[in-house]
Amino acid sequence: MMNQKKSFRIYARVTLGIATLLVIAAVCFTPWGKAPVFAATDVGVTIDGESVAFQNGYGKPFIDSNSRTLVPLRGVMEAFGAKVTWDNDTRTVSVVKNGTTVLVPIGQAYILVNGELVVNDTSAVIREDLTYLPIKAVLQAFGAGVAWDSGNRTVIVRTDGTVTEVPAVPNRGGRVSRDGELRAMWISYLEYMEMPKDKAGFQTAIDKMFDSCVDLGMNAVIVHVRSHCDAMYPSQYFPWASFASGTQGVDPGYDPLEYMVSAAHSRGLEFHAWLNPYRVTGYGSYWNQVSASNPVKVWIFDNDASNDRWALLHNGEYYLNPSIPQVRQLVVDGIREIASNYEVDGIHFDDYFYPSVNDSNPSSYFDKPEYDASGSTLSIADWRRNNVNMMVKDVYAAVKEIDPDIEFGISPAGNVDNLRKNNAYFVDIDTWLSNPGYVDYIMPQLYWGFERRDSSGNIAAYAFENNLQTWIRLAEKGNAKLYIGLNMANAGTNVSDNNSVSEWMRYDDIIARQVLAARATGKVDGFAFFRYAIFNKSEAQKEVSNLRGKL
Repeated sequence: MMNQKKSFRIYARVTLGIATLLVIAAVCFTPWGKAPVFAATDVGVTIDGESVAFQNGYGKPFIDSNSRTLVPLRGVMEAFGAKVTWDNDTRTVSVVKNGTTVLVPIGQAYILVNGELVVNDTSAVIREDLTYLPIKAVLQAFGAGVAWDSGNRTVIVRTDGTVTEVPAVPNRGGRVSRDGELRAMWISYLEYMEMPKDKAGFQTAIDKMFDSCVDLGMNAVIVHVRSHCDAMYPSQYFPWASFASGTQGVDPGYDPLEYMVSAAHSRGLEFHAWLNPYRVTGYGSYWNQVSASNPVKVWIFDNDASNDRWALLHNGEYYLNPSIPQVRQLVVDGIREIASNYEVDGIHFDDYFYPSVNDSNPSSYFDKPEYDASGSTLSIADWRRNNVNMMVKDVYAAVKEIDPDIEFGISPAGNVDNLRKNNAYFVDIDTWLSNPGYVDYIMPQLYWGFERRDSSGNIAAYAFENNLQTWIRLAEKGNAKLYIGLNMANAGTNVSDNNSVSEWMRYDDIIARQVLAARATGKVDGFAFFRYAIFNKSEAQKEVSNLRGKL
């Protein structure tokens, strides 16, 4: 702890270069309570009814990792009538008024009020050479009342200690209008697995996530609402997801999707509902965790042989059977339910359609019996592609019938050669992108760097720039938008790319350069980034910082 008797130097005592930076320091305030938090450059502050004027160049508001919005310092504290000084040796700010001294050390989750330690829930920080302080705690130490007017995006300060009553902002559940490119964060069920299962804890975690997304420069979130034949909302077709309550089929007592849609829109974020149409188990969800009310267990245990193959056990995991008309209708009905009951901005599928199959091995040939019984003149691979096509087209039609403004799109795996193989995926990108009525956008997962090499040592066909051009040519076959999926999980890790030292270990601006390269083509309409939790990992921080500057 710093020596409290140490004299505090005023800005003029510090060297001119440092002084300039510190004079344009900033403070943070807390939009607390139920009102939404905005990360915007037009956040205001009033003191006793007078608006505080902020000069250009003082920094711009941002939301920290503790969901705190930050605004410029000097104008606030001078308007408040306090004297601010800085100790460069101890990296501590001193704020003095009417015999009260508040010391705020950088990087510490406390302040000292006349020598008494007061724990705070966020720390003073220096970011981009500007200092940011916890203004709510500081002003309350001087007896001021502080309130957050979410409707007008304004911090209200009253020096007499009273707290202004601010009317609650109505639920802004309506859709938002995005200007320019899509900049979306994928938030998956893997994030849910680490989140609280009670209402307050879940909502607080969502608020923090969405605030961080805004701070990063995102304008949309793509959020899992059904990952394993389940639902993050009350559904007449699927059981409650275990990620909502802790146990599949158990009501959490509130509607997570309703809250997430409202929370996204209140921050100016589009909300795209992300679904895996066929997956039942796998990747963190196990058969013994599947609810008895899940349609798959109902079909298996209802003593009705006619529906026993509507879901299939394949290589240890369960999947809905894409060849069954009733299954395709279930998928469509589930999406119709979401689009009808929630103001979502988009419906989103990723790359999970058919699993890998082996038609020579009865244990791995999946829906081959249905093909054999169908009498189809198509090859089995084209028959499977058509099964997926029928579902995709029906989903598109259902979404557009409900609201033509809802975007429907798919994010397939990024290697086109793999997508066209006859033993997995059965994703008919050529049909989807050449004909209307399938997708509004395609979002290939271009998860390779610029220097990805093939086994011969040459730059691979699916290295970023080669692959980008491949997808541009595909998208030009029709009118679907082209968004690009990028993978922050590669950042700072030893990704196998047939280089002596992985590209991802040698550079920390790959994703930022991928964004710039895609923009330069004039053919890419936006981006999505996988995934939220990865953005908080230590090895990704340099890459995240470089990307932030491009968003």
